[in-house]
Amino acid sequence: MKKFFMTLAVAATAFMATTANAQTTEQFTDKLAISLNDVPQDPVDATVELEHKADGTSTFMLKDFTFGIFEVGDVIVEGIKGVKNGDATTYDFDGIAKLPSDKAVAEALGHQVPLKLHSVVEGGKLYAEISLPVTMGEATLKVDCVFGKKSETAINGVVAGKTAPAAVFNATGARQNGLQKGLNIVRTADGKTVKVLK
Repeated sequence: MKKFFMTLAVAATAFMATTANAQTTEQFTDKLAISLNDVPQDPVDATVELEHKADGTSTFMLKDFTFGIFEVGDVIVEGIKGVKNGDATTYDFDGIAKLPSDKAVAEALGHQVPLKLHSVVEGGKLYAEISLPVTMGEATLKVDCVFGKKSETAINGVVAGKTAPAAVFNATGARQNGLQKGLNIVRTADGKTVKVLK
């Protein structure tokens, strides 16, 4: 009987260790709106994976990224921490993303690129704003992307919170009376500029 309880204790310990090291992955498929040097391109279907690690960090992966005629492959941001706010979890990053593919653009960039990310997961949907300057030779191409649509509660949170908009503009730069259908450029009271797709 003593041997049985020892075996049970070992099995329970192994199960707990396995559970503690468990990772979960969420996959999102939606439209990706890309602008190159502030010129909008036609939206494309895209997939983002969020892998949640046992240490509390997450990996954000934009799968098979292509902009214009340039194929980049996966764009990977590691070690980001989610910040919970009610039903929403926000993931922000400003640093260097990995480009592990063997595509010519990824190799030309040394398999890395500076990247800014602001993303929100809420109600099983992902909204993300991604900015990356792509330097090739002496030219730098400004690549801005919006994945998915910002939820109404996220929009209302921006409007009602400390980051209430000081001004809202449409994609051509014309000032608007609040958020309109389509792309909105919101300048907040603290001077930040946010793109909101409604």
